[in-house]
Amino acid sequence: MDYKLLVDERGKKYLLKKSVEKFCTDLGVVETKEIGKRLESHLGHKFYLVEPTLYDVLKRMKRTVTALLPKDIGFIIARGGIREGETIVEAGTGAGVLTMYLANAVGRGGKVISYDIKPEAIKVARKNLLRVGLIKKNQKILGLDEDFEDDIEVEDGLFNVILKFGDVREKIDEKNVDVIVLDMPDPWNVIENAKEVLNKKRGRIITYLPYIDQVKKTVSKLKEEGFWDIETYELMERMIEVSDKGVRPSTRMIGHTGYITFARAPLEE
Repeated sequence: MDYKLLVDERGKKYLLKKSVEKFCTDLGVVETKEIGKRLESHLGHKFYLVEPTLYDVLKRMKRTVTALLPKDIGFIIARGGIREGETIVEAGTGAGVLTMYLANAVGRGGKVISYDIKPEAIKVARKNLLRVGLIKKNQKILGLDEDFEDDIEVEDGLFNVILKFGDVREKIDEKNVDVIVLDMPDPWNVIENAKEVLNKKRGRIITYLPYIDQVKKTVSKLKEEGFWDIETYELMERMIEVSDKGVRPSTRMIGHTGYITFARAPLEE
């Protein structure tokens, strides 16, 4: 990853290119040459310089739509049993946030094929994925007749994402897929296609939906097509405040964001 993270004594974070050697803030100018050091600005304020996590990068990247939050992404990966070496088909790339976490979960031995029907959105996702080394320099978006000339190149990336401009409601090109993840408003229109391409031994499907009526329609279609082990969840998140006075839950929390449904592919008779 071609970035470093500078954090000031207030907790404010700055995502910097690795090539930046000096950075100016309202707390003074900081020399940012050595990662892994506690630094001090010319005004005497303390800073920390570390390597960023994927979460740090995603918090500051460009988005075209509302992205899934970490509480939901983590649960999708954990409850979905997504692991090294698996092949994932994702529909609804958006800004590429979920795509990035899925790609890191499957590692170098796996791959994520991500479909979207909005060309401008998938181009934004492409830039985001390029910056974190999940697609290669000048890599094309399949289905779009457009070439790219990138000025960004990451040498140690996973390079395990394929972007496609296409509609999974019409066709899924891949075969023997381990997991299908659908972040789209009408996943019930994909379930028949998903049934055809999922690996019968371990195939799973995961949907993310904001409204319960959508969940009901999706679960009904899953049952109709023979999917099983169907479960739906909703997650809440609340931070705990720790101070010298004591420990208490924050008065603010992240409530409803979406419903996550998991199911296993139908087995052969």
